[in-house]
Amino acid sequence: MDKRWSRAGDMVPRETGPGRQIRRSGCGGISYDSTVRLEWVSRERDARGEPRRTRRPLGVKLFFPAACFMAAGRPYFGLAMLAAHREKGSPWAKDVYGRDVLVMTERFPCFDSFDYLHEDRYFRWYLLCHGGKFTCVCHTDKTPAVTVTEDVRDLEDDLWKKIQELACFGPEDTGEEA
Repeated sequence: MDKRWSRAGDMVPRETGPGRQIRRSGCGGISYDSTVRLEWVSRERDARGEPRRTRRPLGVKLFFPAACFMAAGRPYFGLAMLAAHREKGSPWAKDVYGRDVLVMTERFPCFDSFDYLHEDRYFRWYLLCHGGKFTCVCHTDKTPAVTVTEDVRDLEDDLWKKIQELACFGPEDTGEEA
């Protein structure tokens, strides 16, 4: 278990059902990702075991040049600042501000042997948890822009599964009792 965000605050994310499908594209590659809809719930429970507070994220999507963007309240001058200190063999990195970043990559779709020989692009996600919110920076290799989603509402299934697998918040993030 890797509880990187276990002390991120008194609220934790919880899946509420399927989210809106996300279409990613760039340089000829297209990916349709299924998502989960999230809400944030308090760790503190009432007498029935229900969270005392819930919050629905806003999901504000912004587009920036990859060379200069804002994410989770901080400026970044390139993607390298998001994964400034990458842990070998781990999905974790630290940004230049010392914050934990969950990094996921997915190879562009390949349809034939030519693609497998020559395709070297990836879709990349950098997920930060800051102030009881997720911020996700998405980038497609060989494109000049990033998509920054502040206060993520619909999170890609693979990212959510990785968060659960790593137990990033402790047992609360899976909906199970501690």
